[in-house]
Amino acid sequence: MNTLVCTAYILSQPKLKRLKSECLCYMLVSLYNFRDDMVNLNAIAFAKSTIAKKVFSLYNQKNNVIIEGTIYIKKIPFTKNHNIKSKKI
Repeated sequence: MNTLVCTAYILSQPKLKRLKSECLCYMLVSLYNFRDDMVNLNAIAFAKSTIAKKVFSLYNQKNNVIIEGTIYIKKIPFTKNHNIKSKKI
C-alpha cells in the first residue's frame, strides 16, 4: 500500500454501514489526473469508526474534499490476456 494525499470530487452520496459494531462510510470519488491526455480516475473511498460518522454528516454529493490515506490497487484476473484493476482508497 502507498500513502496518498489528493483532492477529490465526490460522485455519490456517502453511505454509512455498520459492520461488526464498527461504522464504515464509503463513497465514489473522482481523483484529478494531472496528465493532459488522460481522464480522471474514479475510485471508492472508505472511512472507519468516528471518522466515518464525521464524513457522513459533513459531506454530500458534488463536494470537493482533500483525502489523506492509503491507496490499495488490486488486480483482478479477467481472462488470459486482460486484467482489471480495482482501486480502493
